[in-house]
Amino acid sequence: MLAELGLPRETLAYSLLGFNPGVEAGQLAIVAGFLPVACALRVTTFYRHVVFIGGSLAALTVALIWFVERAFDLKPISA
Repeated sequence: MLAELGLPRETLAYSLLGFNPGVEAGQLAIVAGFLPVACALRVTTFYRHVVFIGGSLAALTVALIWFVERAFDLKPISA
């Protein structure tokens, strides 16, 4: 991905070393912001029915789509 940006080849390693920690820091910031909210909501009925069950069904759906794409070399959803 970084090579497509037209960066000089000699600075590619430095760019990668700077890019990856930036991505990880962004992910940690999102988790740090969401975790307190999730902990506060986990005792509610909304969490148990919508977030827990709905999130599980959403993850199952995505996993099944990926399985079908890879196992049968199909594209059930084309982008």
